[in-house]
Amino acid sequence: MAGIAIGALRRPKPLALIMLAVISFVAPLAERWATGRVEPFSNYGLAEMALSLAIIFWWYHVDKAEHAYQAGKLMNAGVLLLAVVALPVYFIRSRGWQRGTRTTAAALAFLAATLVLGEAGEWLGAWFAA
Repeated sequence: MAGIAIGALRRPKPLALIMLAVISFVAPLAERWATGRVEPFSNYGLAEMALSLAIIFWWYHVDKAEHAYQAGKLMNAGVLLLAVVALPVYFIRSRGWQRGTRTTAAALAFLAATLVLGEAGEWLGAWFAA
């Protein structure tokens, strides 16, 4: 396990994904433990969203450089404002239809995993609070 984490430190894209997963787990855990409930627009939720958005944008810029893709201001703003729509468009434009569709499917699977991690963090936070 430590080898995976150390290897990710040298590669920013896996590190960004690990950071997103950790934030998705820890933020609901801390909120449930501290307040007894998890609300989407609480201070904890807004902090989680801001951190996640910054990490997603960092991952996007690293991926753009890796694929030598020149994105315009609209694409960059789209990733910041509506990542769920802009990232699939970026994936298809930067990789083509076939690889873009596979990458979009992988991104959706990662999103599902972060949602499961959030639920697990909330459950564990409730267990700690009890």
